[in-house]
Amino acid sequence: MRNSKKTKVLNGVCVILVLLSGVVRYCLQNMEGFTYNMLICTLFTAAALIWISQLQRRIIQPEIRRNLIAVAVFVILWMMLRTIKYIFTAHNSLGERLCWYFYYFPQTFILLPMFFSVLYIGRPTDQPISRLWRLLYIPAAVIVLAIVTNDLHHLAFRFPGGVVSSEDNYSHGIFYFASMAWVLLLFVAMIAVSVRRCAVYGNRKKIWMPLMPLALGALCFASYFIWGDNGILALFMVPEIICFVYCSFMEGLILAGLLPSNDSYNDLWNASSIGAGVMDQNGSIRYSAAQKNTVTPAQIRAAEEGEVLLQDGSVALRSHAIHGGFGFWTKDISEINRLHRALKELGDVIAEENAMLDAENTLAEERVRIEQQNRLCDSIARSVQPQLDRISTLLAAPPQEEAAFEQMMKYACILNTYVKRCSNLLLLFHQKGQIESNELHLAITESLEYLRLYGVQAHAEVSGDAMLGGEAILLAYALFEETLEAALPDMDALFVRLRIDDGRLTLQMELNAPSSFLPEKTLQAEIHAQHGTLTIETEEQTEYICLILPMGGAAK
Repeated sequence: MRNSKKTKVLNGVCVILVLLSGVVRYCLQNMEGFTYNMLICTLFTAAALIWISQLQRRIIQPEIRRNLIAVAVFVILWMMLRTIKYIFTAHNSLGERLCWYFYYFPQTFILLPMFFSVLYIGRPTDQPISRLWRLLYIPAAVIVLAIVTNDLHHLAFRFPGGVVSSEDNYSHGIFYFASMAWVLLLFVAMIAVSVRRCAVYGNRKKIWMPLMPLALGALCFASYFIWGDNGILALFMVPEIICFVYCSFMEGLILAGLLPSNDSYNDLWNASSIGAGVMDQNGSIRYSAAQKNTVTPAQIRAAEEGEVLLQDGSVALRSHAIHGGFGFWTKDISEINRLHRALKELGDVIAEENAMLDAENTLAEERVRIEQQNRLCDSIARSVQPQLDRISTLLAAPPQEEAAFEQMMKYACILNTYVKRCSNLLLLFHQKGQIESNELHLAITESLEYLRLYGVQAHAEVSGDAMLGGEAILLAYALFEETLEAALPDMDALFVRLRIDDGRLTLQMELNAPSSFLPEKTLQAEIHAQHGTLTIETEEQTEYICLILPMGGAAK
């Protein structure tokens, strides 16, 4: 996804503020009494605050957003410590030395939210990283504590001339090298994870974006070893360079598409294959997928009440009121229309065959039979029409990847099972009025078989057997199917208990991690008409559903 103009402008402003801090140091550092360090701190703080506003606008995942904001806060803290050291403490005093030691608090801890953000690369949005990674706070705290208490043991910095000489004459100890190893280790880990999890080919070509700031930082430090303070360090001090490199590295991950953002939102609609869009209250279409179907504001508003047919009835337009306007989408129903015609033709064929077999019956009886058969076919078609629609939609645009195609076909089998079993139950109901509860057991069992094939752990327990009213059987199976379709594709486990006792049918379902919870009003009118009850309870990612219906039949 391309980066928006606003993002480019604000990123440019941040870079200009950082470069301006170097100009300030070069031009004003020799002016007596001028606190240019305060001005540099202000420039870096302004750049960090602008970046924070960018993160809040662009970063989708809350965990990543919080981590990156923490990075910006550490940058501000580091610049403040540096400013306090150079302005508010006396040279070679205890306060100056403590500010210097405390540099290593942001320098050490800033890497942890950066590393945690990198761990989210390539992970599903609903799958958090392991809590065990938080154990990294322990070595970070040990390093910082050891450096802050250096005056007690001198294992981070040693002062041959005594602490009075402070930064003018010192050598490094083991804890200093430990802090440098910490930085190097985490940065190598971040680069390795970024490259390893960069699964999208288009993003692999942009992997240079986060690596470029690291190369720039390496050049800055190389200039120090070549020219000393007369090189780049004449403009920028080490903490400033490190802060810029850290933030630029994370911004590079965002620009490369490794950390998801919602920048250039309109491009998502242009790339989408679904015929959808958003219209504001004034009738202006703000977002719309590239499509051949041209819709008008009047058609969108009318589609909120019911389907509006376009292109000679081959395309259905629907809309829904949202905050600030309407969301609308189109659906190709040409295949559904073809199935409608096929079902109608099938009904005609059945009527003709019955007429030939029952030629001895009177004309009146023949007309009654034909009407009954037509009503039955229409009833079956209406009952399973949503599932037929979904099957048609899946088959109309199958995915190219083999794994996705296989998963789609498994889902189509689940829908087809309901079509077959519901049709069978409707036939039994129209023939006898009552249905054995074992038929509902068989229907649920077959659906669970295909659900297990889909990858969901599914199990059912059945107790009791009775001849039940057909309405109760059909209603229970319809609720079962509504639950499945709402829970897929994310559901990973389903437990079903069907119990026939005490003059009632009880269907209990327990679902783990459903895609969406079943709405409370699902089939409420039908359930109330049967004098039944439906209760739905949720607990974190688990949903409990219980349907109780009077049997309306005789126990066996």
